[in-house]
Amino acid sequence: MNWNGKYKRSASHLSMLLNDCTAEILALTSPLDVCRISQVSKSLKSAADSDSVWERFLPSDYQSIISASLTPVPDFASKKDLFVYLCHHPLLIDAGRKSFSLEKRTGKKCYFLGARDLDIPLVNRPSYWKWTSLPESRFPEVAELKRVWSVDIGGTIRAGVLSPRTSYEAYLVYMFGDEFGFSYRPSEVSVGVSGVKLDKRFAILVPEDEESIYNLPPDLEDRLKKVYEQAVRSNLPSDAEDDDPGLRDDIYLALQHLPLQLLPENVSNRLQLVMRRPKLRDDGWFEIELGEFYTENEDDRIEMNLKELKECASLKAGLIIEGIEIRPRMD
Repeated sequence: MNWNGKYKRSASHLSMLLNDCTAEILALTSPLDVCRISQVSKSLKSAADSDSVWERFLPSDYQSIISASLTPVPDFASKKDLFVYLCHHPLLIDAGRKSFSLEKRTGKKCYFLGARDLDIPLVNRPSYWKWTSLPESRFPEVAELKRVWSVDIGGTIRAGVLSPRTSYEAYLVYMFGDEFGFSYRPSEVSVGVSGVKLDKRFAILVPEDEESIYNLPPDLEDRLKKVYEQAVRSNLPSDAEDDDPGLRDDIYLALQHLPLQLLPENVSNRLQLVMRRPKLRDDGWFEIELGEFYTENEDDRIEMNLKELKECASLKAGLIIEGIEIRPRMD
């Protein structure tokens, strides 16, 4: 009997079994964890790079998404290479109205609803909006505001197309051309399940460092500071409204006219709890958070909205809408 040959075969089978077990364990972690493991352990690198691991990190419907993509997807030698590609190269889907990608640390689905997929009143009226192409955008067209008095932008998505049991955030992505009429004009932003009362916040689209300081009469400045003091006392203006029905009107007036730089520091700090401001993205666009939601029931219809307060309506132009991005919340 060739004991040496039998031993080698047994060792080979054991090695394969260990690799399979290791791959199964690694698949229960995250893409970020597996990448770290493959870099620090040569003995685990083979299992960490295996298709059996990375297939689990891809969404179950990835093949149907790829087949419906307007963006050609190369043939990759490994599932890991495909995963990395989908993280860094969003796919245009739904006739170019949406894009799909993966979040690289978790593998969760990300969707971007282009302007063509949003509900924007008067968007197809050339006197008010125009459709145009920009090299900075991933979409064939974006919506550019020519002239309206009030802005209202909404989008919807079914929870079932997203990753299950996941906390998501929604962001309006935009930039300005020849902007006017948006400084200190607040909007209400909200996200939630259709048919359920939505949690609303205030938002201002113009970056704070681009706003001008108004020269207010001292008596008006003092009055508006007091209004803000009242507004932030209970964190949310909607809560304060129950105690004083006239307070909300005063809040709107304050938001129209009072730069945040004029506020006492303690009031300004607390106001950040109710006032959202835009952030500049790496791709050159601005984004402002609309809200967050959790994908609990796949049939839930998620509504996302930015609506300018009617009390603050004024003629405005120059807003360019790319869309609403929906991505997993990263704590």
